[in-house]
Amino acid sequence: MSRYPGAIWKPIEPQYLSGLRMAAYNRVNLHVAVSEAVSLHGYFNAKGRASSHFYVRKDGTVEQYVDTDYRAEADLDGNDATISIETQGGLKNANGEPWTDAQLEALAKLYAWAVTAHDVPKRIAVDSRPGASSHGLSWHRLGVDGAFPALPSPLAGREQRGGGMRYSHARGKACPGDAKIRQVPTIYARALVLLGEIEEDDMATAQEIARAVWGFRNPDVSGGDIDAYAHLRRISGNTTATIVELAEQEGQIAGLLEALKQITTGTTTVDVAAIKAAAKAGAAEGAAKLRVTIAAP
Repeated sequence: MSRYPGAIWKPIEPQYLSGLRMAAYNRVNLHVAVSEAVSLHGYFNAKGRASSHFYVRKDGTVEQYVDTDYRAEADLDGNDATISIETQGGLKNANGEPWTDAQLEALAKLYAWAVTAHDVPKRIAVDSRPGASSHGLSWHRLGVDGAFPALPSPLAGREQRGGGMRYSHARGKACPGDAKIRQVPTIYARALVLLGEIEEDDMATAQEIARAVWGFRNPDVSGGDIDAYAHLRRISGNTTATIVELAEQEGQIAGLLEALKQITTGTTTVDVAAIKAAAKAGAAEGAAKLRVTIAAP
Protein backbone atom coordinates (compact mmCIF):
# COMPACT_ATOMS: atom_id res chain seq x y z
CA MET A 1 0.00 0.00 0.00
CA SER A 2 1.39 3.41 -1.02
CA ARG A 3 0.09 6.52 0.67
CA TYR A 4 1.65 9.95 0.68
CA PRO A 5 2.31 10.85 4.33
CA GLY A 6 1.38 14.50 3.76
CA ALA A 7 -2.12 13.73 2.48
CA ILE A 8 -5.54 13.26 3.99
CA TRP A 9 -6.51 9.70 3.06
CA LYS A 10 -10.01 9.64 1.53
CA PRO A 11 -10.17 6.47 -0.58
CA ILE A 12 -12.57 6.02 -3.45
CA GLU A 13 -14.65 2.87 -3.01
CA PRO A 14 -13.20 -0.10 -4.92
CA GLN A 15 -16.23 -0.61 -7.15
CA TYR A 16 -15.57 2.77 -8.75
CA LEU A 17 -11.96 1.97 -9.68
CA SER A 18 -10.38 -0.37 -12.21
CA GLY A 19 -8.43 -2.23 -9.53
CA LEU A 20 -5.49 -2.57 -11.93
CA ARG A 21 -2.01 -2.21 -10.52
CA MET A 22 0.41 0.34 -11.94
CA ALA A 23 2.58 -1.11 -14.73
CA ALA A 24 5.33 1.48 -14.20
CA TYR A 25 5.92 4.92 -12.69
CA ASN A 26 6.92 7.08 -15.63
CA ARG A 27 5.46 10.45 -14.75
CA VAL A 28 3.54 12.72 -12.41
CA ASN A 29 0.83 14.51 -14.41
CA LEU A 30 -0.51 17.87 -13.23
CA HIS A 31 -4.14 18.89 -13.80
CA VAL A 32 -6.55 21.63 -12.82
CA ALA A 33 -10.02 20.60 -11.63
CA VAL A 34 -11.86 23.68 -12.99
CA SER A 35 -13.52 23.68 -9.60
CA GLU A 36 -13.33 25.57 -6.33
CA ALA A 37 -14.50 22.55 -4.33
CA VAL A 38 -12.46 21.87 -1.19
CA SER A 39 -12.61 18.16 -2.05
CA LEU A 40 -13.24 16.05 -5.15
CA HIS A 41 -13.89 12.88 -3.20
CA GLY A 42 -17.67 13.13 -3.49
CA TYR A 43 -17.40 13.66 -7.24
CA PHE A 44 -14.92 10.84 -7.88
CA ASN A 45 -16.63 8.37 -5.56
CA ALA A 46 -19.24 7.45 -8.16
CA LYS A 47 -19.60 5.32 -11.27
CA GLY A 48 -17.93 6.47 -14.50
CA ARG A 49 -15.71 9.23 -13.05
CA ALA A 50 -12.10 9.62 -14.22
CA SER A 51 -10.44 9.78 -10.80
CA SER A 52 -7.02 11.15 -9.88
CA HIS A 53 -4.65 9.92 -7.20
CA PHE A 54 -4.41 13.30 -5.46
CA TYR A 55 -6.10 16.68 -5.09
CA VAL A 56 -4.28 19.83 -3.94
CA ARG A 57 -6.32 22.72 -2.54
CA LYS A 58 -5.29 26.35 -2.88
CA ASP A 59 -4.16 26.36 0.76
CA GLY A 60 -1.80 23.45 0.02
CA THR A 61 -3.90 20.74 1.69
CA VAL A 62 -3.49 17.42 -0.11
CA GLU A 63 -6.12 14.68 -0.34
CA GLN A 64 -5.32 11.19 -1.63
CA TYR A 65 -8.10 9.19 -3.27
CA VAL A 66 -6.27 6.26 -4.87
CA ASP A 67 -3.41 4.17 -3.50
CA THR A 68 -0.46 4.79 -5.86
CA ASP A 69 0.08 1.03 -6.13
CA TYR A 70 -3.03 1.18 -8.31
CA ARG A 71 -4.13 3.13 -11.36
CA ALA A 72 -6.30 6.22 -11.30
CA GLU A 73 -8.13 7.14 -14.51
CA ALA A 74 -7.42 10.82 -15.25
CA ASP A 75 -4.84 10.29 -18.02
CA LEU A 76 -6.42 7.90 -20.53
CA ASP A 77 -3.57 6.24 -22.49
CA GLY A 78 -1.12 7.08 -19.73
CA ASN A 79 -3.07 5.66 -16.78
CA ASP A 80 -0.91 2.56 -16.44
CA ALA A 81 2.23 4.57 -15.62
CA THR A 82 1.01 7.96 -14.35
CA ILE A 83 0.49 9.42 -10.90
CA SER A 84 -2.21 12.04 -11.43
CA ILE A 85 -2.70 15.20 -9.40
CA GLU A 86 -5.77 17.42 -9.68
CA THR A 87 -5.59 20.95 -8.27
CA GLN A 88 -8.24 23.36 -7.04
CA GLY A 89 -8.89 26.33 -9.35
CA GLY A 90 -9.32 27.25 -12.99
CA LEU A 91 -13.05 27.88 -12.72
CA LYS A 92 -13.09 31.55 -13.76
CA ASN A 93 -9.75 32.05 -15.49
CA ALA A 94 -8.38 28.70 -16.56
CA ASN A 95 -5.43 30.04 -18.57
CA GLY A 96 -4.57 33.13 -16.55
CA GLU A 97 -4.78 31.81 -12.99
CA PRO A 98 -1.48 30.52 -11.52
CA TRP A 99 -1.14 27.99 -8.76
CA THR A 100 -0.88 29.57 -5.32
CA ASP A 101 2.44 29.52 -3.45
CA ALA A 102 0.97 26.89 -1.14
CA GLN A 103 0.00 24.73 -4.10
CA LEU A 104 3.46 25.09 -5.66
CA GLU A 105 5.07 23.89 -2.43
CA ALA A 106 2.61 21.00 -2.07
CA LEU A 107 3.13 19.93 -5.70
CA ALA A 108 6.92 20.05 -5.32
CA LYS A 109 6.71 17.90 -2.19
CA LEU A 110 4.38 15.42 -3.91
CA TYR A 111 6.65 15.12 -6.94
CA ALA A 112 9.73 14.72 -4.72
CA TRP A 113 7.91 11.97 -2.81
CA ALA A 114 6.99 10.21 -6.07
CA VAL A 115 10.65 10.31 -7.12
CA THR A 116 11.71 8.77 -3.81
CA ALA A 117 8.83 6.32 -3.30
CA HIS A 118 8.30 5.19 -6.89
CA ASP A 119 11.47 6.18 -8.72
CA VAL A 120 9.67 8.59 -11.06
CA PRO A 121 12.38 10.13 -13.28
CA LYS A 122 13.88 13.49 -12.31
CA ARG A 123 13.22 15.52 -15.42
CA ILE A 124 10.59 17.72 -17.04
CA ALA A 125 8.59 15.90 -19.71
CA VAL A 126 8.51 17.46 -23.19
CA ASP A 127 5.72 15.44 -24.85
CA SER A 128 3.42 12.45 -24.38
CA ARG A 129 5.24 10.02 -26.66
CA PRO A 130 5.97 6.57 -25.24
CA GLY A 131 9.54 6.67 -23.99
CA ALA A 132 11.83 8.87 -21.93
CA SER A 133 10.64 12.18 -23.43
CA SER A 134 7.27 11.82 -21.65
CA HIS A 135 8.76 10.77 -18.32
CA GLY A 136 9.20 12.90 -15.22
CA LEU A 137 7.17 15.95 -14.18
CA SER A 138 4.42 16.31 -16.77
CA TRP A 139 1.10 18.06 -17.33
CA HIS A 140 -2.19 17.15 -18.95
CA ARG A 141 -1.96 19.34 -22.09
CA LEU A 142 1.04 17.38 -23.33
CA GLY A 143 -1.46 14.66 -24.26
CA VAL A 144 -4.33 16.90 -25.41
CA ASP A 145 -5.12 17.93 -29.01
CA GLY A 146 -6.15 21.48 -29.86
CA ALA A 147 -5.21 24.79 -31.46
CA PHE A 148 -2.42 25.50 -28.99
CA PRO A 149 0.72 27.57 -29.69
CA ALA A 150 3.40 25.97 -31.83
CA LEU A 151 6.76 24.85 -30.52
CA PRO A 152 9.03 26.04 -29.05
CA SER A 153 6.32 27.48 -26.79
CA PRO A 154 5.85 25.37 -23.65
CA LEU A 155 2.12 25.88 -24.15
CA ALA A 156 2.08 23.52 -27.15
CA GLY A 157 -0.19 20.48 -27.02
CA ARG A 158 0.02 16.93 -28.29
CA GLU A 159 -0.42 17.77 -31.99
CA GLN A 160 2.16 20.55 -31.95
CA ARG A 161 4.66 18.17 -30.34
CA GLY A 162 4.30 15.50 -33.02
CA GLY A 163 1.72 13.20 -31.44
CA GLY A 164 1.99 10.73 -28.61
CA MET A 165 -0.33 9.20 -26.04
CA ARG A 166 -3.68 10.88 -25.55
CA TYR A 167 -4.33 11.94 -21.99
CA SER A 168 -7.88 13.02 -22.87
CA HIS A 169 -10.48 12.58 -25.62
CA ALA A 170 -11.49 16.24 -25.24
CA ARG A 171 -10.13 18.62 -27.87
CA GLY A 172 -8.84 22.03 -26.84
CA LYS A 173 -8.80 21.24 -23.12
CA ALA A 174 -6.49 23.88 -21.64
CA CYS A 175 -5.60 21.83 -18.54
CA PRO A 176 -3.85 22.87 -16.42
CA GLY A 177 -3.80 26.35 -18.04
CA ASP A 178 -1.12 28.62 -19.51
CA ALA A 179 -0.07 30.33 -16.27
CA LYS A 180 0.25 27.04 -14.45
CA ILE A 181 2.26 25.40 -17.23
CA ARG A 182 4.74 28.27 -16.95
CA GLN A 183 5.17 27.41 -13.25
CA VAL A 184 6.30 23.83 -13.90
CA PRO A 185 10.03 24.75 -13.77
CA THR A 186 9.45 26.36 -10.36
CA ILE A 187 7.88 23.15 -9.05
CA TYR A 188 10.68 21.07 -10.50
CA ALA A 189 13.44 23.29 -9.09
CA ARG A 190 11.86 23.29 -5.63
CA ALA A 191 11.56 19.49 -5.76
CA LEU A 192 15.28 19.24 -6.53
CA VAL A 193 15.97 21.30 -3.41
CA LEU A 194 13.76 18.97 -1.35
CA LEU A 195 15.56 15.96 -2.81
CA GLY A 196 18.94 17.45 -1.92
CA GLU A 197 19.97 17.70 -5.59
CA ILE A 198 20.60 21.45 -5.41
CA GLU A 199 21.01 24.02 -2.66
CA GLU A 200 18.25 26.49 -1.81
CA ASP A 201 20.44 29.34 -3.09
CA ASP A 202 20.74 27.57 -6.47
CA MET A 203 16.98 27.25 -6.97
CA ALA A 204 16.65 30.49 -8.94
CA THR A 205 19.47 29.42 -11.23
CA ALA A 206 17.83 26.06 -11.80
CA GLN A 207 14.56 27.78 -12.71
CA GLU A 208 16.33 30.15 -15.11
CA ILE A 209 18.09 27.27 -16.85
CA ALA A 210 14.85 25.29 -17.13
CA ARG A 211 13.01 28.26 -18.61
CA ALA A 212 15.78 29.08 -21.07
CA VAL A 213 16.15 25.52 -22.30
CA TRP A 214 12.38 25.08 -22.45
CA GLY A 215 11.82 28.23 -24.51
CA PHE A 216 9.87 30.10 -21.87
CA ARG A 217 8.71 33.67 -22.42
CA ASN A 218 9.81 35.96 -19.63
CA PRO A 219 9.85 39.72 -19.04
CA ASP A 220 13.10 41.38 -20.12
CA VAL A 221 14.75 44.33 -18.40
CA SER A 222 12.83 46.83 -20.54
CA GLY A 223 9.51 45.45 -19.32
CA GLY A 224 8.72 43.77 -22.63
CA ASP A 225 8.51 40.10 -23.42
CA ILE A 226 11.40 37.93 -24.56
CA ASP A 227 11.26 34.42 -25.99
CA ALA A 228 14.38 32.68 -24.70
CA TYR A 229 14.72 30.36 -27.68
CA ALA A 230 14.13 33.16 -30.20
CA HIS A 231 16.71 35.24 -28.36
CA LEU A 232 19.23 32.41 -28.60
CA ARG A 233 18.46 32.09 -32.30
CA ARG A 234 19.17 35.80 -32.81
CA ILE A 235 22.46 35.40 -31.01
CA SER A 236 23.18 32.37 -33.16
CA GLY A 237 22.45 34.38 -36.32
CA ASN A 238 24.81 37.14 -35.26
CA THR A 239 27.45 34.57 -34.33
CA THR A 240 27.06 32.83 -37.68
CA ALA A 241 27.59 36.12 -39.54
CA THR A 242 30.75 36.71 -37.55
CA ILE A 243 31.91 33.15 -38.24
CA VAL A 244 31.44 33.63 -41.99
CA GLU A 245 33.44 36.85 -41.90
CA LEU A 246 36.25 35.26 -39.89
CA ALA A 247 36.29 32.22 -42.16
CA GLU A 248 36.58 34.48 -45.22
CA GLN A 249 39.49 36.30 -43.59
CA GLU A 250 41.19 32.99 -42.78
CA GLY A 251 40.73 31.98 -46.40
CA GLN A 252 42.31 35.21 -47.60
CA ILE A 253 45.26 34.65 -45.30
CA ALA A 254 45.69 31.11 -46.59
CA GLY A 255 45.63 32.38 -50.16
CA LEU A 256 48.20 35.06 -49.41
CA LEU A 257 50.45 32.50 -47.74
CA GLU A 258 50.27 30.28 -50.82
CA ALA A 259 51.12 33.26 -53.06
CA LEU A 260 54.00 34.20 -50.77
CA LYS A 261 55.24 30.61 -50.85
CA GLN A 262 55.28 30.65 -54.65
CA ILE A 263 57.11 33.95 -54.79
CA THR A 264 59.79 32.91 -52.29
CA THR A 265 60.52 29.74 -54.25
CA GLY A 266 61.56 31.89 -57.22
CA THR A 267 58.77 30.77 -59.56
CA THR A 268 58.19 33.00 -62.59
CA THR A 269 54.59 31.90 -63.00
CA VAL A 270 51.96 32.38 -60.31
CA ASP A 271 49.69 29.34 -59.93
CA VAL A 272 46.34 31.11 -59.49
CA ALA A 273 44.44 27.83 -59.15
CA ALA A 274 46.64 26.76 -56.26
CA ILE A 275 46.11 30.12 -54.52
CA LYS A 276 42.33 29.84 -54.95
CA ALA A 277 42.36 26.27 -53.67
CA ALA A 278 44.39 27.30 -50.63
CA ALA A 279 42.01 30.18 -49.93
CA LYS A 280 38.95 27.89 -50.23
CA ALA A 281 40.49 25.25 -47.98
CA GLY A 282 41.48 27.88 -45.44
CA ALA A 283 37.97 29.31 -45.34
CA ALA A 284 36.44 25.85 -44.90
CA GLU A 285 38.88 25.01 -42.11
CA GLY A 286 38.15 28.30 -40.37
CA ALA A 287 34.40 27.73 -40.57
CA ALA A 288 34.75 24.18 -39.21
CA LYS A 289 36.75 25.41 -36.24
CA LEU A 290 34.35 28.22 -35.40
CA ARG A 291 30.95 26.77 -36.26
CA VAL A 292 28.25 27.09 -33.56
CA THR A 293 24.75 25.63 -33.88
CA ILE A 294 21.70 26.20 -31.68
CA ALA A 295 19.14 23.49 -32.37
CA ALA A 296 15.44 23.63 -31.60
CA PRO A 297 14.48 22.21 -28.19
